[in-house]
Amino acid sequence: MRIIDKTPLINEDGSISFINRVKGTLEHGFSWYPDLQAQQKAINILDKQLGKNFTLIRNHALENSKIIIPIILIGPPGIQAIFVTHVNGSFRAKNDAWGTVSGGSFKEASINLLKRIHQLGKALDVYLKKKDFELSQGVEPILLSVNSALHVSSVRPIVRIILSDAVERFASSLAQEPPVMSVEDVHKIAEEIVNPRPPKAPEAQLREENMDGNDFAFDENASASPKPAPQKRRKAPAPAKKTSTDYFGMTGKQLAVIGVMGLMVICLLVLFILGILFFA
Repeated sequence: MRIIDKTPLINEDGSISFINRVKGTLEHGFSWYPDLQAQQKAINILDKQLGKNFTLIRNHALENSKIIIPIILIGPPGIQAIFVTHVNGSFRAKNDAWGTVSGGSFKEASINLLKRIHQLGKALDVYLKKKDFELSQGVEPILLSVNSALHVSSVRPIVRIILSDAVERFASSLAQEPPVMSVEDVHKIAEEIVNPRPPKAPEAQLREENMDGNDFAFDENASASPKPAPQKRRKAPAPAKKTSTDYFGMTGKQLAVIGVMGLMVICLLVLFILGILFFA
């Protein structure tokens, strides 16, 4: 399987330094690093089952947008948008509702993973159609887990859910499914996603400028369909470039967090040394 990794803050060998882990957590939230670890486990399983006619694109932002698709899997059987989650526990997935059941009552989760991956899949589908790719089956959104401690009770969920005990079967079935596109088409679609072509005509360029890169913007409770561009709109002047306030590639907030963590480590070391001196 061909893997194109666009994950930010990652080293060439696939590792993430402590400083980059802190930066990534500050920028993307506490679930960022655990989700990356779960992604890698899933990718290792898929890589063992799928051949070179499949291409996997990891953590890539769609052109002119801030929409990051965790995993885009492209192969002769079709295209999947996959969100790999690290969560554990017992959940219920009914239609577009995602949450837990306690005492017979349903409690909606703070982050609806079903809606999130459904919107990501829809955004990718819209993007490819705008690039003139006709997909007979569209993009399939998948919520996938490699954590055996996650249990999901499903009732007609809006996305496909694959739990840890079914990941290998899912990959194996993909390898055996009849093709709906050629290997050449697989490479064309992957190339268009990673290195999009410039517009062919001035009208297309003007249309993209009017959209200001918000073509695929959405929130968790909104549709991922593109918003129509206004017919006439003057392009706003470019803002003045601000003087960088970063230090060693980090903001002041990130340095402050690292400083506090460093101070805590020093205090622990001092207490440890004092304990040895007085109680030895």
